[in-house]
Formats: sequence, C-alpha cells, structure tokens
Amino acid sequence: MFQQNSITLLVVLMVLIHTVVAEPTLATATCDSEKCKLPDCLCMSTMPPMGLKPEEIPQIVFLTFDDAVADVMYPTYQKIFQNRTNPNGCNIGMTFYVTHEGTNYRLVNELYNRGNEIASHTVSYSLQILHKMDYDYWTNTSVEFWQREAGYQRYFLHTYGNIPLNKIQGFRAPFLQTGGDATQNALRKLGMTFDSSYTTIQFMDPPIWPFTMDYGLTHECIIPPCSKDKHPGFWTIPMIEFRNGENGAVCKMADTCFPPYLTRPHFANQTAKEVFDYFMLNFKRFNKTRAPFSINQHMYWFLLENQAILEGFLQFLDHLASLDYVYIVPGLEWLKNPKTLAEMQTKNVFSCDSTSDNMAPCPKPQVCYYTTSIPGGARFMGSCNSCPAEYPWLMDRDDDLLMQSTSTKEETPTTTQAFPMTMQTTSATGSATHLGYQFVINVLLVIQGFVLSFFHFFC
Repeated sequence: MFQQNSITLLVVLMVLIHTVVAEPTLATATCDSEKCKLPDCLCMSTMPPMGLKPEEIPQIVFLTFDDAVADVMYPTYQKIFQNRTNPNGCNIGMTFYVTHEGTNYRLVNELYNRGNEIASHTVSYSLQILHKMDYDYWTNTSVEFWQREAGYQRYFLHTYGNIPLNKIQGFRAPFLQTGGDATQNALRKLGMTFDSSYTTIQFMDPPIWPFTMDYGLTHECIIPPCSKDKHPGFWTIPMIEFRNGENGAVCKMADTCFPPYLTRPHFANQTAKEVFDYFMLNFKRFNKTRAPFSINQHMYWFLLENQAILEGFLQFLDHLASLDYVYIVPGLEWLKNPKTLAEMQTKNVFSCDSTSDNMAPCPKPQVCYYTTSIPGGARFMGSCNSCPAEYPWLMDRDDDLLMQSTSTKEETPTTTQAFPMTMQTTSATGSATHLGYQFVINVLLVIQGFVLSFFHFFC
C-alpha cells in the first residue's frame, strides 16, 4: 500500500510539472535605477548592485531547507554545520522554511540560536500532503487565508520555539504555489519583508539577483496565479532553477533533478563525485556574476540509505570553505548595504556575536502528546514552553497578536499564552515527567518526523 501511494503521488507530481506553463512578464513599468535606491529598493538585474564588479564582492550562498524540523534530521544538520565557518570566522548560516506538522520547536530554537534564519512555510502544508494532495487549496486569492497560514505558523515558531516575531521575516509557499498578490499583501500586513516562492527559468544564466517588488514581478511567472501589483520595499528571492548536467533536467529544488523522479533505485546509483559535480556545475553558473547562489532542498534525500549523496554535498561545502570570498549566510543584510571584500575586512558584516540580545532562551523544554487532534491520529510536538491543552492549529478568527505588524523590538515569551484552537483533543500531557514515558514519546516523535520528512521530499 505504501509503495502504491508513493507511485500515485509521483504520477500526480509529474502531471503537475508538465502542465505548468509560464506566463509572460507581468510588470509594465520599467524599474528606474535612479529612483530605486538601496536599502529599500533594488531593480531586478543580472549584475551586482551599485555598479560593483563581480570580482570585488563576496559570493553569497543561501542554503535553505523546507518543511518540518524533526529529531530524525538533526544529526544530519549537525554534520552540515560541523565546524564549518565563513571567512570571517563565524559559523555558516542557513534558512529554514518551517511547517508545523512534525516540527520539534525545541530544535528550531537551537537552530536559531546557532545563527540560522527561521521562516514560515504555513501550518497545514503537511496535512494537505498526507490526506488531500489538494493543490487548488493553495491557489486561494484571499489575503485572510494567507495571513492565517503564514501568520499562525510564524506565531507557533514564536510561541513554542521562542523565536522573536520580528526575526521571522521570510516566507515560502507550499509547492511554490502562491495566491498571487494576496500572498504578498498578507505578508506585508504581517510585517514580513521577503518571499522566496517565485521561480525563473528565463533568468537562469546569467542568474538574476534578489530584488524588491516596487515595480512588480519583473520576470516570468511559472506557477499562476501571479503577482500583478507593485509591492514597494518587499523583497523577493527568486528560486533560480538548478540544472543537471548529465541530462539537462531543470528543477526548482536541488533534490529533484535526478529522473526517474525520486525513485530509490536511482538514488542508490548516485556517487559522491556525481553529487559534488552537480553542485559545482550550478555554483559556477552563479559565480560568474556573483549573484547569490540559492541551494533549496529537502532534508530527506540526505536520509536515504545511499549516504554518498550526503557525502558529495559535504565535499562541496568543504570546497566552498576553501574559497575566501564565499559566505554561506541567511538573509538580505549584505544586499541592503553592499560592501566590497576589501571593505568587509574593516566593516562589521555578517557578525556573529553570541552575547547579543538576539539569543532566544528555551528554559522549560517539553514534549507534548495529543491522543486525537486532526485527521491522522496522535500528535507529538516539542516545545520550549508549557504544552497547550489542545494541539495548535489554524483558527477561523483573526487574533490581534497574529495579525498586527511586528514592532522593531520583540520580547521572547517565557510562558505559553492563552491561545484557543479550533481542533479539539481528547487528552494531552503538558509535561512528560516520567523518564520512561518521555523516552517513548521522544522515540515516537522521531518516527513521526521521519514519516513526514519522507512525504515532504516528494513536494
């Protein structure tokens, strides 16, 4: 049955991929670089901002992972971190677009405190994967719909992971399926500043830089509905397609470029050298103009039996570490205030002060267990605070804290705030205090995360 479901899922995805047709460029106004000035505005371009030359600026690498942050994944994240630093001596940093189902928010807290960026990837994404596979669900053009999906997940990251709200600035849509302008309008209402959902094939080589939507979406739109309006000051980090040099296949996520699509026998044949060469091929394409190189992927392909995939990727990261102009960092800090490599020797760029106020405490880690909640049965959730009486989920009403734009200063919560949910549970444990019981729950949390990560990998 599991194999049949996987095959069915594969067929659906392949049909979707082959039926997507790019719409033409939607923006009618040409971006005026004399009026569009950093740090709040940047025109779409294939060349570095402010007239800088590629050879005099850093090569920024955005290393991103989508979906749940689960216990089963964390040892692999540690292998990726493993004493890898940028030229300034700071740890490399990644961006995690986090979904709710299967996430251990205690681990999210650890990732944040290590200098990684935490972003929203909606609440109900995993439920759609496991039960409906309803792509139309995400074509919703209601601003309120996207405020709830993006905003509640952001709120959960804040409430259960203690991540300051004003530090959760980014978003990526499930299946990269936005609701057009509704998505950008919702994110702006929430006080968020960037989205990384729009893909481009037209601007693969040379690749484009991130830009603001002051003049709208100024490249082709591959997955409608498309953004047609202007969104001043709102950044988009385009997902530039990867290319597999062996067969010319292009893909939005680095882990989906090896047809036949995601079949275990095929992955079993990948060697570490093939994976290393694959990443190098794409890196060189970006390195010509030093446009930020986004490596967007899911964790699951590193958890397969064939560990040559992970080995090849780690070899690639080691190669990047040998280059004194490459910085693996999250966020848009450099883009808003570009500096040359020479200037970066004396300027405080990509700092890593562990004593700063940006650290988020996790004083009372808990494992929360819910016997019944939403379709699919029991749920487990790691939290930095007391377990809520009911499994956290979407609400039908707007919440003042959820819907308001974030201020410039946020305090991390020390206790879980009252937050009634629409999904009911028949029983819950606020604190698994018995050692044996907590061990069992932790094991089940790992299993839950592994199952969800498998399905996430297909999407």
